[in-house]
Amino acid sequence: MGLATPADSVRGMFFRSVLEVMWALADEASVEHCVEVCGRRKFTDFTCYPTSDFLRLLWTAARLLGSGYGDFQGAMRALGRRGATDFFASSTGRPLQTLLTGEPKRLLDSLPMAYAAAAANGGQCVVAWANAGSALVRLDRDFLPLAYVEGALVAALEVVGTREPRVWSRVMGPLTSEYVLSWG
Repeated sequence: MGLATPADSVRGMFFRSVLEVMWALADEASVEHCVEVCGRRKFTDFTCYPTSDFLRLLWTAARLLGSGYGDFQGAMRALGRRGATDFFASSTGRPLQTLLTGEPKRLLDSLPMAYAAAAANGGQCVVAWANAGSALVRLDRDFLPLAYVEGALVAALEVVGTREPRVWSRVMGPLTSEYVLSWG
Protein backbone atom coordinates (compact mmCIF):
# COMPACT_ATOMS: atom_id res chain seq x y z
CA MET A 1 0.00 0.00 0.00
CA GLY A 2 2.92 2.30 0.69
CA LEU A 3 3.96 2.09 -2.97
CA ALA A 4 0.62 3.34 -4.31
CA THR A 5 0.72 6.95 -5.45
CA PRO A 6 -2.24 9.33 -5.76
CA ALA A 7 -2.15 8.65 -9.54
CA ASP A 8 -2.78 4.90 -9.05
CA SER A 9 -6.43 3.96 -9.25
CA VAL A 10 -8.96 1.14 -9.49
CA ARG A 11 -12.40 1.22 -11.15
CA GLY A 12 -15.41 1.68 -8.91
CA MET A 13 -16.97 -1.65 -9.92
CA PHE A 14 -14.31 -3.46 -7.91
CA PHE A 15 -15.03 -1.40 -4.78
CA ARG A 16 -18.75 -2.03 -5.26
CA SER A 17 -18.12 -5.74 -5.69
CA VAL A 18 -16.34 -6.01 -2.32
CA LEU A 19 -19.05 -3.97 -0.57
CA GLU A 20 -21.80 -6.12 -2.10
CA VAL A 21 -20.13 -9.24 -0.69
CA MET A 22 -19.99 -7.56 2.70
CA TRP A 23 -23.66 -6.50 2.53
CA ALA A 24 -24.63 -10.08 1.66
CA LEU A 25 -22.45 -11.95 4.15
CA ALA A 26 -21.44 -9.70 7.02
CA ASP A 27 -23.17 -7.97 9.89
CA GLU A 28 -23.96 -4.25 9.84
CA ALA A 29 -20.95 -3.33 12.01
CA SER A 30 -18.58 -5.06 9.57
CA VAL A 31 -20.17 -3.31 6.60
CA GLU A 32 -19.89 0.06 8.33
CA HIS A 33 -16.26 -0.63 9.17
CA CYS A 34 -15.56 -1.31 5.47
CA VAL A 35 -17.38 1.87 4.42
CA GLU A 36 -15.36 3.84 6.96
CA VAL A 37 -12.08 2.32 5.73
CA CYS A 38 -12.67 3.15 2.06
CA GLY A 39 -14.32 6.51 2.70
CA ARG A 40 -17.64 6.07 0.89
CA ARG A 41 -20.64 3.85 0.46
CA LYS A 42 -21.35 4.22 -3.27
CA PHE A 43 -19.10 3.92 -6.30
CA THR A 44 -19.64 4.53 -10.00
CA ASP A 45 -18.51 1.46 -11.93
CA PHE A 46 -16.09 3.00 -14.43
CA THR A 47 -14.93 5.95 -12.36
CA CYS A 48 -11.40 5.63 -10.97
CA TYR A 49 -10.79 5.74 -7.21
CA PRO A 50 -7.50 5.59 -5.27
CA THR A 51 -5.76 2.22 -5.21
CA SER A 52 -4.79 2.76 -1.57
CA ASP A 53 -8.49 3.04 -0.63
CA PHE A 54 -9.24 -0.19 -2.49
CA LEU A 55 -6.41 -2.04 -0.79
CA ARG A 56 -7.60 -0.89 2.65
CA LEU A 57 -11.13 -2.06 1.79
CA LEU A 58 -9.90 -5.37 0.39
CA TRP A 59 -7.72 -6.20 3.40
CA THR A 60 -10.45 -5.22 5.85
CA ALA A 61 -13.10 -7.28 4.05
CA ALA A 62 -10.86 -10.35 3.72
CA ARG A 63 -9.94 -10.16 7.40
CA LEU A 64 -13.60 -9.88 8.41
CA LEU A 65 -14.74 -12.67 6.04
CA GLY A 66 -11.73 -14.96 6.51
CA SER A 67 -13.31 -17.61 8.70
CA GLY A 68 -16.23 -18.03 6.29
CA TYR A 69 -13.79 -18.93 3.48
CA GLY A 70 -11.33 -20.98 5.52
CA ASP A 71 -8.82 -18.19 6.03
CA PHE A 72 -7.72 -14.74 4.88
CA GLN A 73 -6.31 -16.06 1.57
CA GLY A 74 -9.52 -17.97 0.86
CA ALA A 75 -11.55 -14.80 1.43
CA MET A 76 -9.18 -12.85 -0.82
CA ARG A 77 -9.62 -15.43 -3.62
CA ALA A 78 -13.41 -15.27 -3.20
CA LEU A 79 -13.32 -11.47 -3.46
CA GLY A 80 -11.21 -11.73 -6.63
CA ARG A 81 -13.65 -14.24 -8.11
CA ARG A 82 -16.52 -11.88 -7.36
CA GLY A 83 -14.68 -8.92 -8.91
CA ALA A 84 -14.14 -10.83 -12.17
CA THR A 85 -17.69 -12.18 -12.18
CA ASP A 86 -19.07 -8.67 -11.67
CA PHE A 87 -16.89 -7.35 -14.49
CA PHE A 88 -18.26 -9.99 -16.89
CA ALA A 89 -21.80 -9.08 -15.77
CA SER A 90 -21.21 -5.38 -16.52
CA SER A 91 -22.21 -3.58 -19.72
CA THR A 92 -18.58 -3.84 -20.89
CA GLY A 93 -18.04 -7.43 -19.78
CA ARG A 94 -21.21 -9.05 -21.16
CA PRO A 95 -20.28 -8.57 -24.83
CA LEU A 96 -16.76 -9.79 -24.07
CA GLN A 97 -18.12 -12.89 -22.38
CA THR A 98 -20.27 -13.65 -25.41
CA LEU A 99 -17.37 -13.06 -27.77
CA LEU A 100 -14.88 -15.11 -25.72
CA THR A 101 -17.01 -18.09 -24.65
CA GLY A 102 -15.09 -21.25 -25.49
CA GLU A 103 -12.01 -19.21 -26.36
CA PRO A 104 -9.59 -19.11 -23.38
CA LYS A 105 -6.73 -18.12 -25.70
CA ARG A 106 -8.66 -15.07 -26.91
CA LEU A 107 -9.58 -14.24 -23.31
CA LEU A 108 -5.95 -14.28 -22.22
CA ASP A 109 -4.78 -12.46 -25.36
CA SER A 110 -7.21 -9.66 -24.40
CA LEU A 111 -6.02 -9.60 -20.79
CA PRO A 112 -3.41 -6.81 -21.30
CA MET A 113 -6.13 -4.49 -22.61
CA ALA A 114 -8.53 -5.44 -19.79
CA TYR A 115 -5.77 -4.93 -17.21
CA ALA A 116 -5.07 -1.43 -18.55
CA ALA A 117 -8.79 -0.59 -18.42
CA ALA A 118 -9.35 -1.97 -14.91
CA ALA A 119 -6.58 -0.02 -13.20
CA ALA A 120 -4.95 3.25 -14.15
CA ASN A 121 -1.55 2.57 -12.64
CA GLY A 122 0.79 2.50 -15.62
CA GLY A 123 1.35 -1.21 -15.09
CA GLN A 124 1.85 -3.83 -17.72
CA CYS A 125 0.37 -7.26 -18.33
CA VAL A 126 2.18 -9.77 -20.54
CA VAL A 127 0.81 -13.16 -21.55
CA ALA A 128 3.11 -15.94 -22.77
CA TRP A 129 1.80 -19.25 -24.10
CA ALA A 130 3.27 -22.56 -22.98
CA ASN A 131 0.89 -24.87 -24.89
CA ALA A 132 -2.80 -25.09 -25.79
CA GLY A 133 -3.98 -25.48 -22.19
CA SER A 134 -1.62 -23.24 -20.25
CA ALA A 135 -0.16 -19.75 -20.15
CA LEU A 136 2.02 -17.50 -18.03
CA VAL A 137 0.69 -14.08 -17.06
CA ARG A 138 3.13 -11.49 -15.72
CA LEU A 139 1.84 -8.32 -14.06
CA ASP A 140 4.16 -5.36 -13.46
CA ARG A 141 3.21 -2.46 -11.22
CA ASP A 142 0.31 -4.44 -9.81
CA PHE A 143 -0.85 -3.67 -6.29
CA LEU A 144 -3.40 -6.45 -5.84
CA PRO A 145 -2.74 -9.41 -3.55
CA LEU A 146 -1.80 -12.65 -5.32
CA ALA A 147 -4.82 -14.52 -3.93
CA TYR A 148 -7.21 -11.83 -5.23
CA VAL A 149 -5.75 -12.06 -8.75
CA GLU A 150 -5.75 -15.87 -8.58
CA GLY A 151 -9.48 -15.82 -7.82
CA ALA A 152 -10.14 -13.33 -10.62
CA LEU A 153 -8.21 -15.38 -13.19
CA VAL A 154 -9.95 -18.63 -12.23
CA ALA A 155 -13.35 -16.93 -12.49
CA ALA A 156 -12.49 -15.40 -15.88
CA LEU A 157 -11.45 -18.81 -17.22
CA GLU A 158 -14.68 -20.34 -15.87
CA VAL A 159 -16.81 -17.59 -17.41
CA VAL A 160 -15.50 -18.45 -20.88
CA GLY A 161 -16.20 -22.13 -20.31
CA THR A 162 -12.84 -23.70 -19.52
CA ARG A 163 -12.87 -26.89 -17.48
CA GLU A 164 -10.83 -27.27 -14.31
CA PRO A 165 -8.99 -23.92 -14.37
CA ARG A 166 -5.99 -23.75 -12.06
CA VAL A 167 -3.76 -20.82 -11.14
CA TRP A 168 -0.44 -20.75 -9.29
CA SER A 169 1.30 -17.52 -8.42
CA ARG A 170 4.63 -16.18 -7.29
CA VAL A 171 6.04 -12.80 -6.37
CA MET A 172 8.83 -11.63 -8.65
CA GLY A 173 9.39 -8.20 -7.09
CA PRO A 174 7.65 -5.53 -4.98
CA LEU A 175 4.92 -4.91 -7.59
CA THR A 176 5.63 -7.75 -10.01
CA SER A 177 3.99 -11.15 -9.98
CA GLU A 178 3.59 -14.14 -12.26
CA TYR A 179 0.62 -16.48 -12.62
CA VAL A 180 0.78 -19.90 -14.23
CA LEU A 181 -2.64 -20.82 -15.63
CA SER A 182 -3.78 -24.21 -16.84
CA TRP A 183 -7.09 -25.84 -17.67
CA GLY A 184 -8.52 -29.10 -18.94
